[in-house]
Amino acid sequence: MSVYELIKRGETCLKNENILNPFNESACIMKYVLRKTIEEVIISYNEKVAESKINLFERLIERRSKREPFAYIVNKKEFYSLDFFVSRSVLIPRPDTECLVDEALKEIKRLSGALKRKIYILDIGTGSGAIAISIAKNSDNVIIYAADNSMGSLNAARKNIIANGVQKRVKPVYFDMLKLKSDIMPDILSNNFNNFDIIISNPPYIETGELEMLEDDIKLYEPLKALDGGEDGLKFYKKILDTAVKTKNNKTIILEIDCRKKSEIQSLFAEKFKNKKFKNITFINDLNNKERAVKITYG
Repeated sequence: MSVYELIKRGETCLKNENILNPFNESACIMKYVLRKTIEEVIISYNEKVAESKINLFERLIERRSKREPFAYIVNKKEFYSLDFFVSRSVLIPRPDTECLVDEALKEIKRLSGALKRKIYILDIGTGSGAIAISIAKNSDNVIIYAADNSMGSLNAARKNIIANGVQKRVKPVYFDMLKLKSDIMPDILSNNFNNFDIIISNPPYIETGELEMLEDDIKLYEPLKALDGGEDGLKFYKKILDTAVKTKNNKTIILEIDCRKKSEIQSLFAEKFKNKKFKNITFINDLNNKERAVKITYG
């Protein structure tokens, strides 16, 4: 069979399972199988495909037809113009999260001028390491602790740290935010964030009761533990802010949020930081102009 004939066959299979943009998805799977760019795939439409590659293509089409995300099929996802290894141990990085990196880079530039030293950052729930690594690739003046309570996530993060050449700036560490437990950095983290200038996180924020309503691509394949924000979706925000408020020096917190929770986040901020003389809260829009992140500065 030719490249084009196979892509059309894959399109039919995906279309029957109501996969959006089935031709494009099938073509991307062919691109992966042939190890070619999409332009090279188009040019080779009339070429015959080896039997081994036909079998691989059909297996991958079957996986995608069962709603397995393309990123897990190819173990790769682009984020902030970088390629990241992803496995089912980590959430797939989304473009909307890039606004956290943008905001962090602005803060690093501001703080670097004032502090005249390296900026220390704690990335809570690092997953694939996409946020931490993207920051480090765009700033030499940082030391980032990429923290997670999943060894599978930390293994993925380590691969991505090495692949992107940021070993000197990004340190993967085990850390359980809810228990404030770390076997690796007890001297750096002792029930507060005093040793860090910036706290950044894309924490779990989906209400437990909403998990069943997620699309099959998400609920059947992505780690629900990394999505479950508790009954009200605010469990991790409460813990992060409870810990942050204990710190003595000026700090910046940048967190991804559900835009529907803006008023609750504002209330939490007012409650937790009521005794701080200096405090400010700003909401940040994503690529779709939705409030996707919150930045809190205090001291």
